[in-house]
Amino acid sequence: MKIVRDLKNENYGYETIKNNAGMSWGNVKLDNICTMLSGNAWAASKFKDSGFIPIIRIQNLGNNVNEKFIWWDDKYDKKFVVKKGDLLLSLSGSIKIDTWKSDDALLNQRIVKLIPHKDVEARFFYWQITNIILDIERMGKWALVNNVSITDLKDIQIPLPPLPIQKRIAEILDAADALKRKDQELLKKYDELAQAIFIDMFGDFSEKENTTCLLSDISEITNGVTKNGKLEFSEMMEAPYLRVANVQDGFLDLSEIKFIKVKLSDYEKYQLRKSDILLTEGGDPDKLGRGTTWNEEIPNCIFQNHLFRIRVNNNSIRPFFLAKLIGSKYGKKYFLKAAKQTTGIATINSSQLKAFPVIIPPIAKQIKYETICIQLNNGINKVQLGFDNSENLFQTLIQKAFKGELVQ
Repeated sequence: MKIVRDLKNENYGYETIKNNAGMSWGNVKLDNICTMLSGNAWAASKFKDSGFIPIIRIQNLGNNVNEKFIWWDDKYDKKFVVKKGDLLLSLSGSIKIDTWKSDDALLNQRIVKLIPHKDVEARFFYWQITNIILDIERMGKWALVNNVSITDLKDIQIPLPPLPIQKRIAEILDAADALKRKDQELLKKYDELAQAIFIDMFGDFSEKENTTCLLSDISEITNGVTKNGKLEFSEMMEAPYLRVANVQDGFLDLSEIKFIKVKLSDYEKYQLRKSDILLTEGGDPDKLGRGTTWNEEIPNCIFQNHLFRIRVNNNSIRPFFLAKLIGSKYGKKYFLKAAKQTTGIATINSSQLKAFPVIIPPIAKQIKYETICIQLNNGINKVQLGFDNSENLFQTLIQKAFKGELVQ
């Protein structure tokens, strides 16, 4: 689908699309093909700790995190009830669309329930909105967060093919999405297996075979380079650098690498070496202790100031094991207790990281664990390749679908 932006009026519209057979799909406003129900602003004084009926907030969309609900009593307007299968769209922050998969819940403010009319296939409509979700997000007005108005949403125009074509497109995209999810689930199983192996080998941490010391006793801990575009020195160089977005929980996301100009002395100070451990300084509480090892995936790479670099300088511990220990339940429990938390954001500083109590099992046991994980990673890499292929297939199909190139 091709988006045409009217810069004068700041409105979004869509060109009429012709498929391969030359048949036109007419443009329609969202307001003409679905009913939009806005959520309610629930009174904080009536929030409950548990029981009754949950309220769906934006953070519950996409993953349906049941344990993070806020609950409401038994007095509410039935029009705000969301049932399994209902289509929801958030209008603040990072715009999300979700088909609700849990039990009955209540619709919160800044979320709308989209109810397609009878001549619109619900799954086709879901994929249509998914396809333009980033464009909806760009329509938002920024205050503290991005906010999309329901008025703007109603005025969006999309091409709508006949109902039989809608159903066929929905079937194809559902099948492609199922393939992608199957690979995603297999990756999750591998991750669970890796955690189970760690717990099986080191979960008891018995005092007889383990030594405890501080992280600062066995490693050098450093923050990365601070970005400053005003710096100008005669001896400067440009280098690739890792950001927080690149460092995930147990792996690196290198899909987007940015460059930075630094002094030669800073480059030498912040250059990454093989087996360095990278750790984020904060974010969502459940992501504390997020990090992984660096294996020289990118030559001459440095790292930014919101990351910690841990460089082991003691032969009693393997960097691979230490990274897994930091990211284990044991590590996350320490960081949650030590971190400073404000408004859902948790951060750790250098002193707290240096005070992390390191458990050191026998080196032979660490090496055995590393060997097992390397073998396991070979399987993970194959599954990851399959997931990447299924993701690429899905993206190709969804682009073709709304250009009129998938179904005639």
